[in-house]
Amino acid sequence: MTPETTRAAAVAGQFYARDPEELRNTVKAHIEEAHVSPAPRQVDALIVPHAGYIYSSPTAGHAFARVNGKEVDRVVLVGCSHRFHIDKASVWTRGAFATPLGEFPADAAFSAELARKTGSADAEPHVLEHALEVQLPFMRAALGVVPIVPVLLGGPITRWHEEFGEMLAHMLGPNDLVIASTDLSHYLSQDEATAIDRRTIAAILAGDVAAFGECIRDRRCSACGAAAVAVAMAYATARKADHWELLDYRTSAHASGDCSRVVGYAAISMERAT
Repeated sequence: MTPETTRAAAVAGQFYARDPEELRNTVKAHIEEAHVSPAPRQVDALIVPHAGYIYSSPTAGHAFARVNGKEVDRVVLVGCSHRFHIDKASVWTRGAFATPLGEFPADAAFSAELARKTGSADAEPHVLEHALEVQLPFMRAALGVVPIVPVLLGGPITRWHEEFGEMLAHMLGPNDLVIASTDLSHYLSQDEATAIDRRTIAAILAGDVAAFGECIRDRRCSACGAAAVAVAMAYATARKADHWELLDYRTSAHASGDCSRVVGYAAISMERAT
């Protein structure tokens, strides 16, 4: 499949509200209620959850509050496919992603070059995937409409993902942003989830991609978008981001009240002096 037209919003009305006014009010409220100031430094990368808004949007609000009102030239959205096997990467190269709050155009020239360099697979994995789409309403509220580079990954973390992040650091401009989309542990008790999620967050903040990958492989850490996180870590390291901060952590129990089977969510910012 070659993306030539607008990709329809696949999870509007499921993961988030379809009504534009309701959606706009929701994302604006979560950004404001985070009580997180825009970063005084350059934000190179964010780690943001991608669950249904009822569960994860307060945490997402913390991440986007950190870039609220900033001038960003381009956003590379990186996630992992929940439905398709991808050997390395699938880059959406043309057209736009639709949302109830408007369309986000793909940066066609940059995306095409990235697809060439990564040997990008068919773009079909993007059509129904939610991991990248759910970031767009928050982006609209915090950044306005900016060109996007949608990238889905597959497979366990390898040296390739680290090299991919390093390559992005050479390709992207000074005002570009990488957003890695991931949730943390899935369907553990609240106590079990908190323990493994804290270990995962510590591994990310340590900034060692190889050690993070080992922690994921050993199942001491857990993140469904671990490969995307590894790319963001490698990218931020190559950009010399020296301030990595946990902005928010919580589980689905915060919204549901059910502590028996929870999903973990974290918002992390990777920043550097401008």
